[in-house]
Amino acid sequence: MILIAFAFLAGIVTILSPCILPVLPLVLGGTAGQGRLRPWGIVAGFIGSFTLFTLTLSSLVQTLNLPPDLLRWVAAGLVAVFGIVLVVPQFKDAFLALATRLVSRSAPAPVGFPAAASRWGGLVPGLLLGFSLGVVWTPCVGPIMASVISLSLTQTVTSDSVLITLAYACGTAVPLLAILLGGRRLLQRFPFLVKSSGAVQRVFGGLMLLTAVALLTGADRQVQVWVLTTFPQYGTGLTALEDQSVVREELAKLEPTRASTPVAQPLSLASGAWINSPPLSLDGLKGKVVLLDFWTYSCVNCVRTLPYLRAWYEKYKGEGLVIVGVHSPEFAFERSEANVRQAVKDLGVTWPVVQDNAFGIWNAYQNKFWPSHYLYGRDGELLETHSGEGGYAETEALIVRALGLRPTAGASPASMGTVAGAISVSSGPLTPETYLGYARGARFASPQDVAADSEAQYSLPTTLATDEWALAGRWTIGSEASTATKGARLLLHFQGQRVYLVLRPVPGEAAHITVKIGGRPANGGDVHDGVLTLDKDRLYQVVDQTDSGEGLLELEMAGQVAVYAFTFG
Repeated sequence: MILIAFAFLAGIVTILSPCILPVLPLVLGGTAGQGRLRPWGIVAGFIGSFTLFTLTLSSLVQTLNLPPDLLRWVAAGLVAVFGIVLVVPQFKDAFLALATRLVSRSAPAPVGFPAAASRWGGLVPGLLLGFSLGVVWTPCVGPIMASVISLSLTQTVTSDSVLITLAYACGTAVPLLAILLGGRRLLQRFPFLVKSSGAVQRVFGGLMLLTAVALLTGADRQVQVWVLTTFPQYGTGLTALEDQSVVREELAKLEPTRASTPVAQPLSLASGAWINSPPLSLDGLKGKVVLLDFWTYSCVNCVRTLPYLRAWYEKYKGEGLVIVGVHSPEFAFERSEANVRQAVKDLGVTWPVVQDNAFGIWNAYQNKFWPSHYLYGRDGELLETHSGEGGYAETEALIVRALGLRPTAGASPASMGTVAGAISVSSGPLTPETYLGYARGARFASPQDVAADSEAQYSLPTTLATDEWALAGRWTIGSEASTATKGARLLLHFQGQRVYLVLRPVPGEAAHITVKIGGRPANGGDVHDGVLTLDKDRLYQVVDQTDSGEGLLELEMAGQVAVYAFTFG
């Protein structure tokens, strides 16, 4: 109830957010149409579409394999239709007649727009316009809605999430309805505006057409950048309402409850495509020792566990060990079956792998981390669960015991957990994992305000603290990644021996990056003579030092490339 109340209040003040300025012409255009129920239709359509698509858009895009901007294009098309209807009187009359028929099919086509038309004719257009508004409404959300949205990305949509999002939408609808009703009354109060109602409607129709063009071309995002650059303090205090200790405590409870003992009963592993194997289930693997490993191919921590998994699989598969890799993707490009198949080949993964793009297996296990594994005995009993790296000796000892084998003579737990060629984690301080998109980004040192999904010019700060990163040149900062243009640079003040970076080259662009450490060309890992050559969407090693320490890493892009996340070792 606390989060619902604060979400409602946050929705009310969101009308002042600089991020919604580009779509305000849609709201103003809503005051110019005919029909008493038009404002209420707009509000109802807005609440419904904003709530629905905030919670389900990610799932819809992934399940139906739709372009992420498809709904935005549809909304822009609807806005353009409404703009044309207001500008061209003949279209307005025909559209109002059609809308009235949709509301009451038994009624004859209105002639001269009688009472039924004025009463109901604005409802359907209002609903459609409100639907469009809900799709393109992207306020600078505070921590409450940000938490709900991040949870919805992993399909963790609960009744709490629905109620909080609905409360936020209803709060936003309050000032919207006030603008719509107040604008209509204002237009009716002045006689010269009433006499010139046709011209007023055409003006608003023109504004809506301009908005539609802006939505289709991305110019609305440029407006956001201009507003935030010109007025850097505008809107900075809007989310302070939610920055309360009681709100933070309740947000922590939004995270799905994690059982102290993970799921121990056999579960179906039916999910997406299977690689290296036909579909399997834990029930069907009774009598085997099963290691279920949650991983994703661009996660360096997962990659570092693979030599151990490979060694165990080769050593014990003949004795009854089955490893099943559950590939639950962290980034959008990791959902591609072709990408996963290539990564499995490149990384030498020979055991069965199932794609868990919908996070069905992940959620069933209440899993939270990459990597994590669950070890089952021959009778299906859960023997061990482990998250993160390490604990290899203990896991191998359990595998040997579950298989009913005797440890090799003279083998100790320490030697059992040793694998030739495994990558060790450096000692000493390490920079935390660093995401380069606005959804999970941290320690961003560039001074400009970040406008979501908008291209902007960035300049380097005068100083860069340890673990901070900064941008220079033209970048577009998206939810998951930041995308550079030619000549753009990225600087990172890191701690560690090795630095890894998830990169996605843009097809048709120059596929290399100049890499420097402390102003000198880097050499090591995937970098040769200061040049990193990009071949696919994957994790690249950009620093490989002999010792752990601090360094200033500089990347200069030869073309468009998306940068996702740094990890360190």
